[in-house]
Amino acid sequence: MIGLPLQRAGRRGTLAAFALVFLVQAAPSIQIALDQSRRLASGRPVLLATATKDPRDLFRGEYSILSYEAGQPAGLAAAPDLAERQAGCDLAGGDCRLAAGTPVHVTLRPGPDGLHHAASIAVARPAGEGLVLRGTVQFGSLTRRGEGKPGACAHDLCFSGAIAYGIERWYGPQGVPANLDTLDRGRIRVRARVGEDGIASLDAILIDGEDFARTPRL
Repeated sequence: MIGLPLQRAGRRGTLAAFALVFLVQAAPSIQIALDQSRRLASGRPVLLATATKDPRDLFRGEYSILSYEAGQPAGLAAAPDLAERQAGCDLAGGDCRLAAGTPVHVTLRPGPDGLHHAASIAVARPAGEGLVLRGTVQFGSLTRRGEGKPGACAHDLCFSGAIAYGIERWYGPQGVPANLDTLDRGRIRVRARVGEDGIASLDAILIDGEDFARTPRL
C-alpha cells in the first residue's frame, strides 16, 4: 500500500523532470517565435520587390528563395566606415572587396511606385528616424566616384554586391512555392515588418497587390 503512492510520486517527479528539460530546450525557439510575433504586430511595414526560386528542404518541405532588389544593390551610396572595417582595404589601388559576414545597416526610402528601395549602406546605424534594415554582406565591393565602369558610381563611395536580411526563405504547402515561382516576378511583392532594432520579419507575400500568404502569429 505504501509502495503505490511512492510509485505515483516517482512518476510525477519523472514527468516534471521531462517537462523541465523540454521547457529549457524549447525556450529559445519559443522566444524567437514571440519576438517575431511582436515584430509582426508592431514593426513598421515595408513593401519590397522580389524574385523567387523554388528549392526543397528535405526536413521542412518546399520553400521559395526570395531575392530582393534591396539585397542586390549596384552603385549604392556607402559610408566610409564600410572601408574602415575591412582589413587591408586600400581604395587608392582600385575597388575594395568586403568580407562575407560584414554586418551592415541599409537605409530604405519609399519610391513613387509604392515600394521601398535601398538608399544607402553603412556599418553603423545612421542617426534619424529613417527606416533602416539590418543585414549581412554575402559578397560585395566598394568603389570610389568615377572609378570602374562609366556611371557605375555616382557617390563619393559606392557599394555593389549582395546583402541578406534574414527574410530570404518562405516555406509553403506542397506545390505552392513551385506555383509561386512560375509567376512573373513583377506580380510578386513581399511585405515585411521592421522592428526598432532594424531586424525584418516576413509578414506576407502579395500577388497583384493582394495577400497570397501570411506568416502565422502566436
